[in-house]
Amino acid sequence: MWFHHNPFESRDPAQAGAAQAYPVNQTRLENGLTVLHQYIPLVPVVAVDIWVNAGVTSEPEAVPGLAHVLEHMIFKGSETVAPQQLDRLLERQGGIVNAATGYDYAHFYIVTLAEQLEACFAPFVNLLIHAAIPEAAFRQEQDIICAEIDQAYDNPDWVVYQSARQLLFPHHPYGRPVLGFAELPPLLSAAHTRDFHHQLYQPENMTIVLVGDLPHEQAIDLVQKHCDWPPALSGREPLPPLRSLTPLSHRSCHAMETPGIDQARLTMAWLGPNANASGQGYGLDLLSVLLTGGRTSRLVADLLEQRGWAHDVHSEFFLQREGGYFTISAWLDPQYLEVVETVIREHVYQLSESCISEAELHRCQQLVVNDFTFGTEMVNQLAGLYGYYSILGELEQALAYPQLIQALEPQHLQHLVQQYLSPTHYAITTLQPCSF
Repeated sequence: MWFHHNPFESRDPAQAGAAQAYPVNQTRLENGLTVLHQYIPLVPVVAVDIWVNAGVTSEPEAVPGLAHVLEHMIFKGSETVAPQQLDRLLERQGGIVNAATGYDYAHFYIVTLAEQLEACFAPFVNLLIHAAIPEAAFRQEQDIICAEIDQAYDNPDWVVYQSARQLLFPHHPYGRPVLGFAELPPLLSAAHTRDFHHQLYQPENMTIVLVGDLPHEQAIDLVQKHCDWPPALSGREPLPPLRSLTPLSHRSCHAMETPGIDQARLTMAWLGPNANASGQGYGLDLLSVLLTGGRTSRLVADLLEQRGWAHDVHSEFFLQREGGYFTISAWLDPQYLEVVETVIREHVYQLSESCISEAELHRCQQLVVNDFTFGTEMVNQLAGLYGYYSILGELEQALAYPQLIQALEPQHLQHLVQQYLSPTHYAITTLQPCSF
């Protein structure tokens, strides 16, 4: 038994328009599984993207990195699907299989020819639901995970990014690296991983997205036919409640040096709205484009084109369930670290003191909407969009994204800067070449 829910019934005209542009069907099965489906018959391809509320924020505090370890172990086989069986099946037809772990989720996806969908879907969901997590494979995978962690710490951009997160989220899982810590994989066990899998990879905690040349009835039939869960563990604990986060009340700084780099890095970070206030997040998307979106954007025009103090500058807002994350990053010569930070602060202050012009707002709106449009051209891009926002509980607003962007006014952006982007209270991480 299942029922269909139209998320746009009794909504405003802007969201109704989004429903026409992105006609995704949302179905909740009797066992609690959410199925999102969009029929696109133009190309004989289907993307299947499975999202699980099982990211870093769901890990037991004593075993950070567990979500990432499980991502690796999912593909090590089940009782009925051999390791690499799915990879070989997709490789023969030119398909794709991949996975990623984040702070609020883990997700796994395939892209396959429509005519081969069931042959690929059956082993794919079997691996996710019935992962064996064998001891021998678990021990072998520890070396791979340790190498992946070491590789990340060799990347100066990742080091700066992670340091800024730790400053901004000092007592929250968002401050931990998704990959885990290099010293921890030997302390984890296959039993830890099996328990985490059985605890969280349950239907009420998962969303399956299917986009492509697949009619709706067939999509539901396919899911019901192949998605069979074993009985849940007795006494399974509920998901942790949302935790409140407090913005910094001071400038929090971490300065680092490292050999082997020519350019210094600087990242400034602010706490943003959580997923429940995602409408505010869209305004921060606009602000990131206003600051660093193209040669005429404020920071690019100032720091690169006019002063020549930076080699590159970039800004971005990351929407997260419990608290977003707004960053401004620059790549520059070390002697300009202090003055570039000052210039960025001045631009943030100016945005809080006066509204931007209608012309500048319109330019940014067009860039953001165009980027959204180009980023949803392919079936796997659409599936990722639906899954990500569904797992955050904000599918409706995600579908109305272009309309929400176009509805923003200059006063709204000024208010967002005043609310979130303090020119004096923020986290900043710098990395420069060793001085000796």
